[in-house]
Amino acid sequence: MYSLKDKVVIVTGASSGIGKAAAYQFAALGARVVLVARRADVLAEVKNDLSQYGDSILAVPADVTKEQDLQNLYRTVLETFGEIDVLVNNAGISVGGEFQEHDADELRKMVEVNVYAPMRLAQLVLPSMLERKQGHIVNVSSVAGLVMSPGQTAYASTRSAVIAFSHALRREVSRNGVRVSLILPGWTRTPMLDKMDLEEMRAVKVLTPFTTLDDPSVPARAIVDSVLHNRRQVLLGGSQIWVADFMGRMSPIRITDWFYNFILDKAKLVKVMKDLG
Repeated sequence: MYSLKDKVVIVTGASSGIGKAAAYQFAALGARVVLVARRADVLAEVKNDLSQYGDSILAVPADVTKEQDLQNLYRTVLETFGEIDVLVNNAGISVGGEFQEHDADELRKMVEVNVYAPMRLAQLVLPSMLERKQGHIVNVSSVAGLVMSPGQTAYASTRSAVIAFSHALRREVSRNGVRVSLILPGWTRTPMLDKMDLEEMRAVKVLTPFTTLDDPSVPARAIVDSVLHNRRQVLLGGSQIWVADFMGRMSPIRITDWFYNFILDKAKLVKVMKDLG
């Protein structure tokens, strides 16, 4: 099994939710963790909490949509630790509701955070990983990128882009010693979900006895395990998601369309998803 002892791990979106939980788990296994998020004050609190695992924790405030911040992050990590072993692209934002109602700036921001940032960060770390013939890039997407439901058109599109990026990049670099993993969380108790009405989600069958509502530690564990065991993809969310993914891949598109048009209440579903952002 791969050892994380003294490995340098960058985690974006590390101030809360899945990223914060993953940072704790990496640190507990002896990794030198680099915390990345926009809010310096919150990052400082997380770094202070992680001091229980040692003094090899680095906090780098950054807006992952800004080239200057990404360059500074890359330079700072190399100057501090000399190398980068693992990149966890976890930062993400959401916008829900009817597609035509989305503000143009919201759309642009979401694409920059969810798609451009993980691609650009991968570009920055790949040369040194390829030169050393080792390294691991973990991209955190969402089951939304597989299920592609009404009310999540823009968000699901960005998540589908990350899925395609992950698989294509893995096929491009795997023979050169660099590993790429894709994590697909389902519904998770993060600040993103705090905005949503759980009872309404159950009413429109977004949440059912066959879907899970996970603590952030669950997808965080999947992230860590993907590095430890070189897992290409981890799909979370429960049996309903697994069946939906299988049906989406094996059934004609019109059957999936029929399901959304006649089984689910599409108008109510779109309304619930609007609370995403």
